[in-house]
Amino acid sequence: GYGNTGELQAAPWDKEVYGGLLDKCKNSLHEVAKVDNYHGFIYGWGDETSPSFSDYLGDLKWFVDPYFEHSGGLELIGPPARCPNKSDWKCPAENFVGDCYHVGWTHASALRTGESVFTPLAGNSTPPNEGLGLQVTTKFGSGLGVLWDAYAGIHDSSLINDMMQWATIKEQQLAEKIGADRARIYRSHLNTNIFPNNSFLTGSGVFKT
Repeated sequence: GYGNTGELQAAPWDKEVYGGLLDKCKNSLHEVAKVDNYHGFIYGWGDETSPSFSDYLGDLKWFVDPYFEHSGGLELIGPPARCPNKSDWKCPAENFVGDCYHVGWTHASALRTGESVFTPLAGNSTPPNEGLGLQVTTKFGSGLGVLWDAYAGIHDSSLINDMMQWATIKEQQLAEKIGADRARIYRSHLNTNIFPNNSFLTGSGVFKT
């Protein structure tokens, strides 16, 4: 456990596991060097020489800013779900940027059950249609995938019509403010990773850290 000032005070089975050699001073918490507020979400990082968070996001902002700026407000609904995962830490990041094939295999049973707009992807039984979407990567490793006109995401078929009607109205309103291309992105489904450990799905309403 750590003290109020960040020093490591104790570790489980200190003597048994570490032989009493654990250097508590070297393993204390470090102060966060930089903190930034991005549309109400707080990001922190430890390298004082790193670029600003805005520069770190780079071109990603062009795609995701409409979702945060014009949604009318976002609220995280809890409690959060925790999913321990013994894997290479880069795998989850790759899932959200470029790894479209995993959707049909990994989520096949859920896709068949829910009857969402993504149900045809279950099992990768057919290749995706040409022009189904696009993939974007940025200088610092962040990226996203866009599935055109799929705002309803993983939501059940009973909700698709209402959600897409609302998204269409929103798209028309946004087109006057931010242009037709970005407005269509808002109406689509985004799978996004702010490298390395923050991922979210618009439409499906999932936010992961």
